[in-house]
Amino acid sequence: MVEHFDALPGWRVVGLSRRAPDFPTGAEFRSVDLLDRAACKAVLSDLRDVTRIVYAAVYEKADVASGWRDPDHAESNLAMLRNAVETVEASSPALRHVSLLQGTKAYGAHHGPFKTPAKERDPRYWGPNFYHDQEDWLRERAAGAGWSWTILRPQVVFGIAIGSNMNALACVAAYAALSKELGMPLRFPGGEPRIQEATDSRLLARAAAWAGRTPAAAGEAFNIANGDCYVWHNLWPRVAEVFDMPLGQPFPCSLRRVMADKGPVWDSMVTRHGLRPFRLEELVPSWQFADFIFGYGQRPNPAIVSTIKARQHGFHDCVDTEDMLVELLRQFRRERIVP
Repeated sequence: MVEHFDALPGWRVVGLSRRAPDFPTGAEFRSVDLLDRAACKAVLSDLRDVTRIVYAAVYEKADVASGWRDPDHAESNLAMLRNAVETVEASSPALRHVSLLQGTKAYGAHHGPFKTPAKERDPRYWGPNFYHDQEDWLRERAAGAGWSWTILRPQVVFGIAIGSNMNALACVAAYAALSKELGMPLRFPGGEPRIQEATDSRLLARAAAWAGRTPAAAGEAFNIANGDCYVWHNLWPRVAEVFDMPLGQPFPCSLRRVMADKGPVWDSMVTRHGLRPFRLEELVPSWQFADFIFGYGQRPNPAIVSTIKARQHGFHDCVDTEDMLVELLRQFRRERIVP
């Protein structure tokens, strides 16, 4: 996201996070805890000319999956959005648009099967959900204000990002690299084959840029996905090809348990292969998320959203998911994140 906007001519980009970026960028970065309203005011109040906000922050509990159902999880995420937007809004009269990133939890994906394909007009389900709370607040706050909003709902996002609790690419890369290091073939650790969709982070960035400049996107929610679908079992041979390792038979197992003691192995790999000095828990903070996206212990229900609405409103970009996965895994290796 930062790389895309930083490359656009005439744009000044300010990134907010709790840690410094681990990639080269011309963007200005500021460290702030969005849960701390006073800190937000101290760090952001001097920004006088912000025209657009792309909000992608999320608070996760240590037990990621169970946290999704916790009312406190919803309250914390709403507070973060409110603190960020209200602080910038107060200091930047030029604010024109806020893009809010959500996902398929808006359709209850974390509770089980949802309608295929999920559409933006589908009714909400019961239960705490910070996406719904954020949307309601954003809609109410923007009413009568000088800025508009758009909600983007990507599928599982793939991109080069270190430290994300929900980074599918890092899960695949680290699992493959550790399997190879331990002399094992690449075995798929998830459940039965099921049809899924992905979203390339670069596609999502283009969607955010489109939403922020397109009047027809104002006040709307859009599903954003690559445009095709995939089954992990069919992608696994390409992963084995990237890492030059034999392909084994599927071996369902919980990576949350299997990877719990692999930190020392990873540390030795970093030294032996000259990798960038990330600890395993930095690269993949949540193996529980890996179990979730690979379908371990789950019924093979499809997880498909409709992207027709985005196309009807003018966003037509698409990406081949298999090609994307291969390209990004090779980039992970080139950048010495994995061997």
